[in-house]
Amino acid sequence: MKRLLLAAALLGAGVLIFVLGNPYYSVWPMNGNKVFYYVLAASFLVAALILRRSSRLHKYWQAAYAFFMASAALLFMSTGFLNARSYLLHPLKDLAVDKLSQFLYVVPLLIVLTLLAGDDLKSIFIRRGNLKRGLIFGISSFGMFALIAWVVQPDLVSVLSSLPNAVPWLLLFVFANAIMEELWFRAIFLKRFESLIGGVGAILVTALVFAASHFNATYSFPGGPYVYAVVVFILGVVGAHAMRKENGLLGAVLFHAGYDLVIVTSILNSM
Repeated sequence: MKRLLLAAALLGAGVLIFVLGNPYYSVWPMNGNKVFYYVLAASFLVAALILRRSSRLHKYWQAAYAFFMASAALLFMSTGFLNARSYLLHPLKDLAVDKLSQFLYVVPLLIVLTLLAGDDLKSIFIRRGNLKRGLIFGISSFGMFALIAWVVQPDLVSVLSSLPNAVPWLLLFVFANAIMEELWFRAIFLKRFESLIGGVGAILVTALVFAASHFNATYSFPGGPYVYAVVVFILGVVGAHAMRKENGLLGAVLFHAGYDLVIVTSILNSM
């Protein structure tokens, strides 16, 4: 029962950041609200510092600090000073440049905050890990999703051929987003959650937060947002499991880039 309540609390904190604070849509009053981001980041930082000093509650401080890291990334992104302005008038290039901007806000900050906490980068899965396992899983899953993208969109080749230098921009988008989201939604949380609610609990909580954050995504999906959320939850479970088994990012990033490939090519096809 204690683990279940703790998992619910971790899930609630994740929803605060990635659903109520999600900057990509405007469903809740807090979406894109810089004041809300300040409050979130300050609250989680204070909680982490208090918990770190407590001998009885010390084991919880790392989870609180992970939530501080995640909310600090939202706050940093809201400043807008790294936004890359695109005058390319090219839908794929514009998408890629915008995603690169988000990557530059989130990834370096998470790395710096991890090091400032006294942790090494292995704590967020930036390590060699089981390279063979990561390559086999990652390359095979990326290839599978590339095939799916081609099957469901038979005119994909003609769409891409109509866009100059399409492939580099496409790869920039999917890998910038994959690295960013694997770190932001999973890598900073998995080991910290595992010590509190176990490996399976950590996978399920991070996958539920990942699914909830995508429920109000603006692009259409067969079956509507509920079906899409279930699909994203399953993808989140697979990605988190792959990250833990490999003890590294490579396989999870390639897997994530693969399903992003299906999504972004469908967006291009609808333009």
